[in-house]
Formats: sequence, structure tokens, C-alpha cells
Amino acid sequence: MIIYNKQWLDNKYITDQVTVDYHEGYITKDEYIKIKAAHPIGFYTPGLMVSAGLFILTFIIAIVSLGLISVIASGAGALESPGWPLFSGVIYYITLEILTKDKNYFHSGVDNALLYFSAILLGGGFIWMISKMHLTDGNNLLSAMIILLLCAALTLRFADVVTAGAACAAAFACVYFFWEMAGKIGVATMPFMMMIAAGASYYLFDKLSHNIRYIYYTNCISIGKLLSLLTLYAAGNYYVVNTLNNMLNGLDDTHTTIPVGFIFWMWTALLPVVYIVFGLKQKDALLMRTGIVLVGATVATVRNYYHLLPIEIMLTLSGIILLAAAYAVITYLKKPRYGITYAEPEETSTLDSLNLEGLAIGQAASHLPPAGQGTSTPFGGGSGGGGGSSGSF
Repeated sequence: MIIYNKQWLDNKYITDQVTVDYHEGYITKDEYIKIKAAHPIGFYTPGLMVSAGLFILTFIIAIVSLGLISVIASGAGALESPGWPLFSGVIYYITLEILTKDKNYFHSGVDNALLYFSAILLGGGFIWMISKMHLTDGNNLLSAMIILLLCAALTLRFADVVTAGAACAAAFACVYFFWEMAGKIGVATMPFMMMIAAGASYYLFDKLSHNIRYIYYTNCISIGKLLSLLTLYAAGNYYVVNTLNNMLNGLDDTHTTIPVGFIFWMWTALLPVVYIVFGLKQKDALLMRTGIVLVGATVATVRNYYHLLPIEIMLTLSGIILLAAAYAVITYLKKPRYGITYAEPEETSTLDSLNLEGLAIGQAASHLPPAGQGTSTPFGGGSGGGGGSSGSF
């Protein structure tokens, strides 16, 4: 399903791992060079700045070329139908497939630009087609399903994190619009339904992240886990629930109370702490960092409803508390405790369980010439001289 050369992908993961090991001092420079030589990578992947430049340039070229073709096609009335963006999207997607295979692009900027441009055209064309059907109900749900299927297919093909994030967001939109169709019961229970959906999504992505079969989609799965965590928190955040309740029931912003509000206040306050605790327990940096960020969201939510102190004093006190807590944690973790340390972590990946270092070093060593048989005495031979004289020792 994935378009990229799988052997090169495997080699890339191996060389990425041994690069970390080389910088950590676990292997020598000669071993590092031999391992890289034994695992060639044929992808074209320029640096960040070059990729950004290629992305912008390709996107501009795509827009200009589409504009010129559209001007030519406008005389035939083709622009008045959703078939035009769909046709254009297919053309750009075919171009993407051809260039990626022929030029061996791998997230080089060119393939990313063509991927997003074709996805926008195809998605926009399908949504336009749905809108022209004049359905009485289910427009939003059908549009979300189309985006989900399109972005999921592109993610499986190109392992792109942006399309993966769009697919995950579209999946949550499908749940929302489907449950909204249940009427008043759906509106009343919407937060709980979204909580269930987000929790199930995180569980699924977490299972996939531990399966070596999906190693090519590691970054995509991480994006899915992050969006699931954020959605799980937002589904029970008091401000989000209150705003959504007012919007769905046609109320203004002065209504700040909701049924069983204490449940959502507990959710808002405790879930970031749960993220941090489980992140520490499972050595999961994503959980910990998400929980730390959401602590700020919790403070902002409380501040929105309860003005205990002026904002400048609250921010100053919060900064002092965070600095003191950070200093205490850094001091405490200078020595590893319970498997956690302040020291710079080694960059590990899911491939650690495959013992790739040993595999790569063994393959590299197999290409080395056999060691010669030397004499039992390590001395002997040589000559030396100076001042016009010569001699031997």
C-alpha cells in the first residue's frame, strides 16, 4: 500500500538508530560509516530549509498552472461543475505518484505540496458534489465521511502526518455529526459520547504503536494519539461544554451553568494530572507533555469563570510556582529514580525491540576482509637513518 521503497525505509530506520548510537558513543566512527554503507538509502530528502522552499515553489506552480488551465476551460463552462476540481485533483495526484516513484521523493517538499494540493481539490470537489444534492439531513456527516476516507487512503499511501491528523479530526467529526442526529438526547449526551470516542481512539492508536507491522506509520500514529488526548480533554472541559451547550440550544454567552457541571469541573481539573501521572508511570513523554500543556488550559478555564486575582498577579504567581516546581524536579532527578532522569535521553524507537544495532553491525562486519594471520611476536622489521647514513634495526 505504501508508495515508498520498503527496503530503503528499513535502511533509513536502521541508520537513524545507529546515528543516535554513534553520537552516544556506543559505536565507533568506522563502524558507523560501514553500517551506513551497508544500508543505502535512495530517497531524495533535502534539509528543512530546502524542503520548505521546494514546498512553497511547488505550491505556487500548482496554483498558477491550475489557474491557467481553468481560464482555458472556463469557456466551456467546466468550472460550474464539481467535476472540474475532481478532475484537476486526479491529474495532480497522478503527477504526484509519477514524480514520487521516478524521483524517489520522500517528504522533500515537492511531494508534500502535490499531496496537499490534490487532497484539497479532491475533498473540495466531493463536498461541492454533496452540497449540490440538497440533502435535508446528513450533509455534514457525509462530508466528514468523505474527508475521512480520502485522508485515510492518502495516509496509508504516503505516511504523511498532516493527512493523518486530518483523518483523525474527520473521524471525530463523524462521531459528532452522527450523534447530533439523535436529537435532544444526542445533544445532551454529546460530551460523554465524544469522551468514549476519544478514549477508544487513543487505545487503538496505542495498540498500533506497539505493533511492528505499522512501523512506517509511527509519526502518523503519534499524531493520532495526540489528537485523541486533546479531544478527550476538550470533550469534558467545562468551557468547551458550556460553549457547545449554548450554541446547540441557541443561548447567549451569559449562560455559564450546565447540568451536572461538577462532573465537567472535575474532568477539567483532574484529567491533566492523570495524564502526567500515567505518563510518568509508563515513561510516556507524549502523555506527560500533553498533561503539562493542559494544566495551562485548566488554569485558563478556571480564570474565565472565577476572577480570584488580577491577571498580572495570577500570571506572576503561576510563573513563580512553575519555576520552583521545575527546579525541584530537576534537582530530584539529577540521579535516575524509578527509571526517570533529568539527563538527556537516548532517542529510542519502536525498533529497539528488534536489536537493530546488533543486526546492522553484524551485516556491516560481514563485508569486512578477514583478519590476517600474524606472527606470534609483534616486533620485527624496520629501518632508519639520518645525516646521509642508513641502517636497520
